[in-house]
Amino acid sequence: MKFLLLILSLSAFAAQKSDVFVIQVMDRKMAVLSPEKERKLFSVIVENRSLSDQVGKFEAKGRLLKYVSIPSGKSETVEIENTSGSNVTFVPVSPAFQEVELIFGKKAYEVPPKE
Repeated sequence: MKFLLLILSLSAFAAQKSDVFVIQVMDRKMAVLSPEKERKLFSVIVENRSLSDQVGKFEAKGRLLKYVSIPSGKSETVEIENTSGSNVTFVPVSPAFQEVELIFGKKAYEVPPKE
């Protein structure tokens, strides 16, 4: 019985994760998990796994959507509303790093990409 409950809770967690973007900020790279279905209003979880605090911004077509500030070892969830029709980009401001385009339906990807 406990095994069945564990499977049900894991499948519910997997379904929940598929509805949001998850950006994992590490010291030398970023990993992104993306939802399958595109939406104008969506959530992004930014996990700061680096050794320094992270400040970043979300923008679309050069328009600022949100700022975030995440202490080292913490995470933050933000709601993004994108009516521009173009992809949203996460831009690490401090410490500066390569920007990440949030692409729906791309499962999991890294920046910079694995060679």
